[in-house]
Amino acid sequence: MALMTARPWKDPKTGVYHIRQRTPRDLLVRVKGQTVSLPVGDTFVSVKVGDVVQASLRTKEAAEARTRHAVADGALKRFWEAQKAGPVSLTQRQIIALSGLVYADLTKAWSDEPGPSEAWSGMLRLHQQAQAAGKLDQWVGPNVDVLLLREGIVTDDGSRKRLIEAVDSALVQAASLISRNAEGDYRPDPDAARFPAWQPPGPSPAPRMEAVGEVVTTAELFERWATYSVDKKAANTIKRYRGSFRSLSAFMKDRDVRTLSGDDLYAWAEHRRDVEGVTPRAINKNDMVAASSVFGWAVDRAGKQLLPANPVTGITLDEPRKVPKRERTFRDAEIASILSAASAVKADSLNPTFAAARRWCPWLAAYSGARIAELTHLEARDIRTESGTVVMNLRVTKTGEPRTVPLHPHLLELGFLAFVEASGSGPLFYDPKRHGKASSTSPAELRGHKVGKWVREVVKLDPDVDPNHGWRHTWKTRALGAGIEERLRDAITGHRVASVGRRYEAPSLVMLTEAMKRFPRYSF
Repeated sequence: MALMTARPWKDPKTGVYHIRQRTPRDLLVRVKGQTVSLPVGDTFVSVKVGDVVQASLRTKEAAEARTRHAVADGALKRFWEAQKAGPVSLTQRQIIALSGLVYADLTKAWSDEPGPSEAWSGMLRLHQQAQAAGKLDQWVGPNVDVLLLREGIVTDDGSRKRLIEAVDSALVQAASLISRNAEGDYRPDPDAARFPAWQPPGPSPAPRMEAVGEVVTTAELFERWATYSVDKKAANTIKRYRGSFRSLSAFMKDRDVRTLSGDDLYAWAEHRRDVEGVTPRAINKNDMVAASSVFGWAVDRAGKQLLPANPVTGITLDEPRKVPKRERTFRDAEIASILSAASAVKADSLNPTFAAARRWCPWLAAYSGARIAELTHLEARDIRTESGTVVMNLRVTKTGEPRTVPLHPHLLELGFLAFVEASGSGPLFYDPKRHGKASSTSPAELRGHKVGKWVREVVKLDPDVDPNHGWRHTWKTRALGAGIEERLRDAITGHRVASVGRRYEAPSLVMLTEAMKRFPRYSF
């Protein structure tokens, strides 16, 4: 059926009228998946933007449907125009005026029948708690987003944060007035006049040019971000992002980043998939995250607001549904094969550190759940005795947060400590002299990849299980079976905790040591 934009569409099954509009092609990539709020009668209806925007007008009367359609259609057109114009930066006056709309809506809705004053006092307490806990975004953010959608505004992150604070203040002011109304006090709010009349912002200013004729390429933008982030991001994060931007720079060539649109970034994502052979999942998880982070920095003050908006927002590739073919943990036979192969590795005078990595890294991973790359970074100085417990200090981790892990008693029985003492100083599992500086991948990471390749080849490992990461799943599963509580499992493996409260907990070495003693030893 043809899509009609000038008049309401009647559902042949229900008889209810709808507004139906096709999303403009030049906006589809940028806005698909976003939510737009449309006025329908006395309320607002929020719908997700797809190839088509459709919302019920909530009436079966043709005349009423035409009236509601005209209003909703106007709001949707304003939404398209705002998206084309890009994010705007709101002034202080505009922010306070917008918060005044929230104040007016709330007081108008509850003035006649405010209900019990205790309800509004409770609301005020919740606001105070949210503010004290730093959760204003969770508490007020949804109201702000509906307000912006209703007014057809796309704003930058800085303005949204300021608006959240202003709306919170307006809500508190409104709740205080309504609470007094509930007690029979209808004297006017002396502070209501502080809200100026709302005047919508004009179009966004053109991107700021740093100097006449200066071009900022994607390569230059990345180097600026990397310099800024050197003491704020983990070195591995910068290194991973550099790989993505190397591809992006080759694709965009010498184009100025201020001329790039969402369509350009989507075309690059398709190029990564169709030409460079990168999986959609890896593109979404790695490339888009890297690009969004760097371009987002260029939007903020830290990046000197080089860009008016982040062109990566909303860019994702559809991922084919992947059905797991098996569990991620190693099976008993696989555990026995891997650890037996590791135990059988002999010293190699030609490449002693690679032999050591094959001999010990699988065992260390099996008894710690550590990532192989975390283990291949180990140096002799990282193995030490602390409070009577032999520990390994994992200095280089994926999260950038080092952690100390007690060694399982079985590792000491196998002779790991004797190996460390005989190794001398420096890295245990790679020789810095054998690795040049040309590669963007560190020697420890390269060694980790080679260990994984060796495991897969020597054990003929199932292709659906990861030869390195499988140990993390295996360790946590066996630890669960041994009754080791979750916070101790997370502390040993370096998994981030979900709750804020848990982040204040730091299990002691004694607790971790006792937990490790309960971890069942491997026997085969």
